[in-house]
Amino acid sequence: MSPISTLISIFIEPGKAMQAVREKSMIWLPLLLLVLGTAAVQAWYYQVVDISWLQDHILSAGGANADPQAMEAAKSFMSRNIMMGGAIVGTLLVLPIILLITAVYYLLAAKVIGNDITFGKWFAFSTWSAVPTLLLIPVGIAKILTSSNGQLPPEALNPLSLNQLLLHLPVSDAWAGLANAISLPSLWSVVVAIIGYKVWTSKSTLTSAIVVLLPLVLIYGGMAAFALLRSAV
Repeated sequence: MSPISTLISIFIEPGKAMQAVREKSMIWLPLLLLVLGTAAVQAWYYQVVDISWLQDHILSAGGANADPQAMEAAKSFMSRNIMMGGAIVGTLLVLPIILLITAVYYLLAAKVIGNDITFGKWFAFSTWSAVPTLLLIPVGIAKILTSSNGQLPPEALNPLSLNQLLLHLPVSDAWAGLANAISLPSLWSVVVAIIGYKVWTSKSTLTSAIVVLLPLVLIYGGMAAFALLRSAV
């Protein structure tokens, strides 16, 4: 399969697509699309957003009764260029690091079960498993194009999140971070990873699900625990 056909198959035949990746990594297409596409959307967003409104929106998460002087001091570090640069650099650095850490986890998990798949292959696995999140690029673009007066919160760039679809929690809510982190594309990425792990290792669906879900349970469980603590304060 070609990189393009593999990209399409991730959405309709994930097992077949991940088998193709097992045979030939083809990593550059999904990696560049994920990193550069996300960075481009972030750059465009910070170019068009109403920066004064965004500053107030972000600072409101800390509480409406914050000291006015502290609020003004914080705004001085939240200029358009600073936030845009931080978002772009964060995407260019953090996203590949997350994929690398995920690859290390899969490598170690494979060693436990006696599998000798190399780190490079697992890096391709983690990258291709993340392909469903590419859907966030066109939906993010659509949100920017349809926003009025540039008053669009960053979390709204992902209208497919649990929060945007169902809960509609304000940014100040303790559970908003967790609800914004879970989205339909991220859930489909999990499904692709489970199917792919089963194809690559010939393990059962249950074993594959446990391996893929374990770090997510720890991450989201930690976020949930933090939200509970915030709610209790």
